[in-house]
Amino acid sequence: MTVTELAILPLSTPPENGILPSGFLDKLSTAKKVLDNASGYNFHFFQQVEDPSLVYIIGRWSSVAAHDVFLPSDENKRLLELLKDDITISSVIMYHLDVDVYNMIGEADKKNVSEAPTISCNRHFVPAAKKEGFIEQFQKIKGLLQDFTNPFKVVGGWRIEKESEEKEEWVLFSGFDSVAHHYEFPKTEEFVKYREIIGFVDGFEVKHLKSIPGF
Repeated sequence: MTVTELAILPLSTPPENGILPSGFLDKLSTAKKVLDNASGYNFHFFQQVEDPSLVYIIGRWSSVAAHDVFLPSDENKRLLELLKDDITISSVIMYHLDVDVYNMIGEADKKNVSEAPTISCNRHFVPAAKKEGFIEQFQKIKGLLQDFTNPFKVVGGWRIEKESEEKEEWVLFSGFDSVAHHYEFPKTEEFVKYREIIGFVDGFEVKHLKSIPGF
């Protein structure tokens, strides 16, 4: 099963005015080539809007096991060595989602969310006992968000490496023209129905991402 890797890299030094240094971008270019080659898929790199010192890597692997083979490899060790002065390795967050977020089969009328000017990355913290109810409710209301974000596809998946057996995590990606555009959604009549999903979660985390040019 194709899975999505979501990795969050904290920079050791916050970028001045939110602009990533050219030297670091060169290293990311090397990282992309290695990851693309190792996984057989194109990886994409993003920067968080709220905290520009956080870089997101979102890519695909044929399985978690395939990624696990790569992690202890010499190639990955060289990447970590390359980036050790730029990111805080010990604070990197990485996990997988049980979905291919870039799969566009049967979605000819839409654009992939990665093409959006601004991407909302929403983490939903769902009690395990409410997971089935959450899934049923989200299927009922997904179209409301999709209509607002068209033409960008709304896509989400469950975190595979759970923090606990009692807690599930649903990560949802949706595309917007801007952060301000996203915040217009709660002002719509449709959001009254959409917000019913709140009854199935313990909490949310909402962040926004922008694609790093060239990546």
